[in-house]
Amino acid sequence: MHRLRRRSGPHRSVAIDGHTHDPDRGRRVLGNARKPDESCAREAAATDPGPPTRQAHNAAGVNPDVAQVPAEPQRIVVLSGDQLDALCALGLQSRVVGAALPDGSSSQPSYLGKTVHDLPGVGTRNSPDLRAVAAARPDLILGSVAVTPNLYPQLAAIAPTVFTAAPGAAWEDNLRGVGAATARSAAVEALLSAFTQRAREVGAKHDATHFQASIVQLTASTMRVYGARNFPASVLSAVGVDRPAAQRFTDKAYLEIGTTDADLARGTDFSAADADIVYVSCASPKATERAWTILDSDSWRKLSANRDNRVFVVDDEIWQTGEGLVAARGIVDDLRWINAPIN
Repeated sequence: MHRLRRRSGPHRSVAIDGHTHDPDRGRRVLGNARKPDESCAREAAATDPGPPTRQAHNAAGVNPDVAQVPAEPQRIVVLSGDQLDALCALGLQSRVVGAALPDGSSSQPSYLGKTVHDLPGVGTRNSPDLRAVAAARPDLILGSVAVTPNLYPQLAAIAPTVFTAAPGAAWEDNLRGVGAATARSAAVEALLSAFTQRAREVGAKHDATHFQASIVQLTASTMRVYGARNFPASVLSAVGVDRPAAQRFTDKAYLEIGTTDADLARGTDFSAADADIVYVSCASPKATERAWTILDSDSWRKLSANRDNRVFVVDDEIWQTGEGLVAARGIVDDLRWINAPIN
């Protein structure tokens, strides 16, 4: 998890209600009060009635269409982040014996707690180590057709393997895929029903339909302004939060705006990022270091959300890379600030 460092001096930030508030810069940092070790279900969800071996469908385009899987897998290897999140939601995190590391990271996601954070790696998500996968002696492998589409035969030769679809806006369907692969479809439906109810309650309580929210991710040299078809956008939709007109596009995940020193010197137009409220995350440690420069720039200071003190820095693992139920719950928690008083 990458958080903005607190600076000392005239622009220092202060803590308010478990969150960091930076009054002079018009932004706050959400999530400091989260307890990652409470993210995963404490006990394994109940299995669906049936035989000890079941059928689970692979994502479209995978051959074979159906895989034979154990109803009670005890040694699971996970190759995609959304599947790791799903297993955590189902209380199966202690059965994971290996997980592919996020690309560019030397550790597992921290938002899912210590059990997941301490899992041994089996290569990266884009390049799994097949020897490490085999050495983990799995009885079930979960992978993604979007990340490693050509590895299914090699993985299936090691253990029963199920591939889900590309993570993102269809995260609920992928959660159902993990539920089927672990014989816990009924549990998944119950979890999704509870999430939908919670999202609606938060939306109603905080008058979400009357606000437009912007989703922004900073990289080391660019700003990504997200459209309407992606994971965080789907959660905002579930809560009932509107999106600004500039962010209702569906032909791509995001539009990218340069944020180099040269871009900032030219006065790059950041207006596409503006809304009633802006949620900003940082994609890497370098992006985090660069964030202060961007958020202090003249281009950023022109945004109405910045002037109204309605810019919130959020956890990138939850808003962007988690892409599962636990991460979605975290976004809903952050949306409780949607109608926070201006200034």
